[in-house]
Amino acid sequence: MGSPPKTLQEIAEDIERDVGNKVKYVSLRSPDPSFPEVPIVNLTTLENRQLCVAVTTCGLCIVGNAHDSLDGLPHVAQNPTVTDSPEPAETAQRTHVKLSQQVSISSAVFEEAMLVQYHETIYSLLDDVSPMYRAAFCSELTDKLMLLQRSQEDN
Repeated sequence: MGSPPKTLQEIAEDIERDVGNKVKYVSLRSPDPSFPEVPIVNLTTLENRQLCVAVTTCGLCIVGNAHDSLDGLPHVAQNPTVTDSPEPAETAQRTHVKLSQQVSISSAVFEEAMLVQYHETIYSLLDDVSPMYRAAFCSELTDKLMLLQRSQEDN
């Protein structure tokens, strides 16, 4: 029997540890009092883009374009309708959100459907929003493969 699934809070704490060297800034912030069950991570990409990311049961999504900006949080904290298509008219109920799935959320505030991009991992989210993250990840992977190749050649 495996270990129990991680809580959203544990996932948020892992994010802080895992990507600290591939972003300029990452920090777990205090939960919003209106949505205490949704951990929030502030981060700044290598391109100096500030993001506020929610860790939800559907995945990770950007809820603001500045640290502590929670404008999108009320929309992602609800139970969204998951779609394979960005067209709200083609909404299909699903029980699992796939990597980088788009989700249609009805919003009384906007009086129209709003699309939210969910990501299964922080790596997927950063890959989408930060070309410099992608380059740093590829460079680190190349370095590790070269090191492995040298060690095998030495043996």
